[in-house]
Amino acid sequence: MKISRRHVLATLAASSVAAVACQPDPPEAPSGPSSPAASPSASPSALPFGLETPSRVEAVVFDGGFGTGYVRAAAGLLSDLYDGVTVLVTPTTDISGTVADLFADGATPPDLIDNSGVGKLSVASMADDFASLDDVVESENLEGIPIAETLYHGVLDAGTFNGRLIAINYALSVYGLWHSATAFAAAGWAVPATWDTLLELGEEARREGRYLFVWGEGAESYYQELAITSAIKEGGHDVRRALDNLEEGCWFHPAVSGVLDQLELCVAEGFLLDGGPYLEAQERWSRDGEALLYPSGAWIAHEMAGTASADFAFTVAPVPTLTAAPTLPATAIHSAPTEQFLVPERANNPAGGKELLRIMLSQQAAADFSRTNLIPTVVRGSVPADVESTALASQTRLLADAGEDVFTWRFDSHYGLGQETNNAWRGFLRAEYGAAVLAERLQSLTDAVRNDPDIERYTVD
Repeated sequence: MKISRRHVLATLAASSVAAVACQPDPPEAPSGPSSPAASPSASPSALPFGLETPSRVEAVVFDGGFGTGYVRAAAGLLSDLYDGVTVLVTPTTDISGTVADLFADGATPPDLIDNSGVGKLSVASMADDFASLDDVVESENLEGIPIAETLYHGVLDAGTFNGRLIAINYALSVYGLWHSATAFAAAGWAVPATWDTLLELGEEARREGRYLFVWGEGAESYYQELAITSAIKEGGHDVRRALDNLEEGCWFHPAVSGVLDQLELCVAEGFLLDGGPYLEAQERWSRDGEALLYPSGAWIAHEMAGTASADFAFTVAPVPTLTAAPTLPATAIHSAPTEQFLVPERANNPAGGKELLRIMLSQQAAADFSRTNLIPTVVRGSVPADVESTALASQTRLLADAGEDVFTWRFDSHYGLGQETNNAWRGFLRAEYGAAVLAERLQSLTDAVRNDPDIERYTVD
């Protein structure tokens, strides 16, 4: 897909919409005749990182639920702004497999990396390999506003390693139980607020020849997210702090054990469908209606938009709690920035990587991302008002209902535990072992990081 140079800031949406989730995009950035009337001015103030022209910028982008079109659209604008600057956007489904070797001596990593997906880099163990991004957030966006003033509060915390800001996460995901609002309305169901009533819904689903949940290979950790969120709501921030700080015995906290026991009941009752590879599992949920609920972040709406049934109204609800009187309100939610962008210190053109990231953080680029992917970004006020989407509407409602009771954690992504976590949960979801063994395996992963003297740890309050 070629994007004309005429399609600059005012028409980034059209470029982004053309990208299809989970399908590789052509690698080369767009080129073509420019339109001075439509292009923003490349004034000296727009060169805060010393970008040289001509030059080449290389970006490696995770080709998952959001595709790579949003980065390609920003790449097209970068070429529009600066004559002679070309951008190569390389899609991949395995970030570590694609770029890890490029950090070895004598090799050169790309200028910008979207560190996402199960095979992401373990940034905590290689933080010195990445450039500080303080100058990016201190610079002005394309609208002339300092980027730091446009971001949601706290979203930069996830990118701070050893006291340095080296990553900026782009998408703001609301997590919860995703379902079809139309299907639930037709059946007269509400998403249960407690695990007891959730199990009752599982019985109703079984009577209809359906499952309560479906899980897929490669996304087993989605059920860890569900478990942690539910446990934090039940037990409060002590649970969050214990897990995030890698405390001894954190996986045996009563709230965590209680939630894992409930999930073990779901497995034992046959309420969980093994859907095969995760994209196939998600199709069996959203297209075929074999399961009612899917725990996920907000990327799921865009990821499955092309395959879901025509009347599937993607909607998210808060996860259940163990009791009707949890420590945090029932409306409390997990929301966190995702899609971690990094600029390697030894890249050929780190200034180009930063400039591409600066363009992505403009109001218009962020709005176009939300329009296409049905998820907010870390840029405040960038969700288009004219988008009719149950996915966006439900996320907005959950954020409003939660108020200050929005929380997150980052130990699993920070320490690169994605693959090990999936492995631990896979055996549990297949009923190969129960909650007690799962907790032991997860605690072992936690202990290994805590006891590794080569890993710089963070602490949270």
